Amino acid sequence: MLTEAKKKLQEGQNIILKIKVTPRSGKHEISGIMEDGTVKIRLKSAPEQSKANKELIELLSDFFEIPFQHIMIIKGETSHLKIVEIHPK
Repeated sequence: MLTEAKKKLQEGQNIILKIKVTPRSGKHEISGIMEDGTVKIRLKSAPEQSKANKELIELLSDFFEIPFQHIMIIKGETSHLKIVEIHPK
């Protein structure tokens, strides 16, 4: 799923991801894909003062090799479930 998303970005298409975040996990990683296509991500940061959201955007920016300005949380700023839109370079 994430490989397909990466390919779409390289082709110039926007992608939207459903993400389940686990903050304070001690790790900073994409940990898997759920049956419904939701991307599971573990973060070291606590969900306070947007630290976890910033870490999430940094992780996605590194994974997709795009500037963090191209990533936007469009739903779920304060929730474990988020919808993220990513624009190509």
